[in-house]
Amino acid sequence: MLAGFYPSVTIADAREWAEKINEQIDAGIDPRVVLREEKRRDIMTVSKAHELYMVAVNEGRSSRAKRPNKPRTVKDKIDIFELDIKPVLGTRCVYEVTERDLINLVEKKGRKAKIRANRLAAELKVFFGWAASLRGLAVGLETDPSRRLGDLRFPETPRSRKLSMQEIEWFLAALVEEQKHFQRGMLLWLLTAARISEVANARTDEIEDGIWTIPSERSKNSTEHRIALGPWGLSLMESGSEWVFPGDKIKGPRNRSVWYKARDRVHARMIEASGQQIERFTPHDFRRTARSNTKRLNVDFDTAEAMLNHVKKGLERTYDLYEMEEEKRAWFLKWEREVAAIAERVGVAEELGVPPNERSIPLPAVGPLEELPKCA
Repeated sequence: MLAGFYPSVTIADAREWAEKINEQIDAGIDPRVVLREEKRRDIMTVSKAHELYMVAVNEGRSSRAKRPNKPRTVKDKIDIFELDIKPVLGTRCVYEVTERDLINLVEKKGRKAKIRANRLAAELKVFFGWAASLRGLAVGLETDPSRRLGDLRFPETPRSRKLSMQEIEWFLAALVEEQKHFQRGMLLWLLTAARISEVANARTDEIEDGIWTIPSERSKNSTEHRIALGPWGLSLMESGSEWVFPGDKIKGPRNRSVWYKARDRVHARMIEASGQQIERFTPHDFRRTARSNTKRLNVDFDTAEAMLNHVKKGLERTYDLYEMEEEKRAWFLKWEREVAAIAERVGVAEELGVPPNERSIPLPAVGPLEELPKCA
């Protein structure tokens, strides 16, 4: 081994290098092993290790389950790394990252966003756990610095937000001024109780004979979900494109972030129209709103759970394979007519595209949504 050639390497530098080599030999250490390890450390940054991890994620080698993650999960992993991990640890040698480094990262995030901090801690555990496992031999981390991160979990308060009847009235009225595609999408949040990712990424070929089939790879629980669309919901799904909500400047669906901006615009109009503060809502709160009205509309528990695509539990999940398609169809139609009646009462049915045959005599204004008269 040569340190280099004079004069690029001075005599003094060469002597210093040779002394280190001699010290290693005297200590019974192979200098070649040390050199390989130094090169390995220079190359294996946290960013490089994460690249290898994402390859394993996409090939289904990142967990003991040995199956590829869903596109949504993959995107979440990338977002957490790019936004929270890479700016702080990206250029660090992965073998030198300590538990204290990870604790500091999670605690700093927790001071501003506790839920996000919990997601960050969970992803750090998965990433570094993989790197320290036999599945992550390409990285070869000897000890897992994330092993105890689960102890840092911040308490989360379950959301209980649902829209009242009055808020649904303000919501429908505020939608009138929204761009047509956002108007359609947000109405579908309410009518179908589907998740924002399921609505935003819907494809036209998923709709056949009035049934919108959300494939298993796009559903949260990996279970195919069929939604029987009423006349109004079916008309809202029409786009004339491969995607129900095609992007303006990209080939594919609209970016998910633009939906939250549209939500903010609608929320601001609701506050202006009501003259009072209204708690902000999320797309997921429309699922809770629909589910909270099932008992009032005489819908049984099993049907209510099926319309949200909640899987059965225990032995029932194994042996009861009845899919309740007709019961779900009846529920979605009943709920659509309920919302259409509210739009009619508010005077925005035509602007929101409610089909003429779904319009009826406006319902009398009443108190909370739970007090609405039942549909026939």
